[in-house]
Amino acid sequence: MNLSDSEVVVTTQKEIDNDTHAGDWFRLSDYGDAGEFWDACYSYFFNEKNPVFRYPAWENIPDCLINKEWFCPNFFEIRDALERLDEPEIEPFIAWCNYYGHNIATDDAHMLVAYYQDNHTSYPEFENDTTEIPDDTFIYQSITSSFFDIERYSFEVFSDNYD
Repeated sequence: MNLSDSEVVVTTQKEIDNDTHAGDWFRLSDYGDAGEFWDACYSYFFNEKNPVFRYPAWENIPDCLINKEWFCPNFFEIRDALERLDEPEIEPFIAWCNYYGHNIATDDAHMLVAYYQDNHTSYPEFENDTTEIPDDTFIYQSITSSFFDIERYSFEVFSDNYD
C-alpha cells in the first residue's frame, strides 16, 4: 500500500440524499496538505453553501485513516512520514501500531516511524565477519575450538531496553 498513489471519491451528503451521487476521484498526491485538498473539494462543489463531504470509495488508504463519513485531517503528515519507509514496510508498520496501541490517525506519525525504525532496523554486516582464524595463530591449541568473538555480537547483547 503506497499512500503516494492514494485516491478518494468525494461527494456530499446532499448529492447522496438527491440520489445524484455526483462526485469525482481525487488523487491525493496532487495536494501538498489538507488545506489544498479541502479547497479543491469546496471548489468542485461550489454550488453548495455548506457541503458535508462523504467518501464512498478509496484506494491505497488504510481503513484507520478514512471511512465513508470521515477523512483523517492528518493524512498528509502521515503520508509524508511514511515516505521514510520502504513500500513493503508500510503494512507491517500499521500492524505494529495496532499491536502496541498507537493510533496513527492521532499520534505524531513522524515519531511513530522513528520508533518503528529504531526497533526494526537491521545491523550492518561488517566486511570482516567471514574471516577465519587459522588454528596455528594461537599458542594453546585447545582454545581454538572454544573461541568466541565477543566484539562481533556486542551490538546484539545490549539493546535500548537493557536495564
